[in-house]
Amino acid sequence: MENEFPDWPHALFDVLRGADVRHMSFVPDAGHSRLIELFTADRDVTSNVLTTEEEGIAIAAGAWLGGTRSVLLMQSSGVGNCINMLSLATISRF
Repeated sequence: MENEFPDWPHALFDVLRGADVRHMSFVPDAGHSRLIELFTADRDVTSNVLTTEEEGIAIAAGAWLGGTRSVLLMQSSGVGNCINMLSLATISRF
């Protein structure tokens, strides 16, 4: 079966930059390596490496409060790791 989306990282990068995303956080992940390379090569984007996905929720919230659009890259297990942090943002306890 042929891959229908061979360059999905570049397509996603274009969409996110088109939406004026200027900050990107990530936990190193081989599956996102090309997308991470694209963001870190863009001088108009601030990128930072995380040790946990939960840190990214707090950083993205801070970026938003400062008027900057942010994206947090994570693999599927990272979503489960963020449940508690996401609940704090929902009730504005960050």
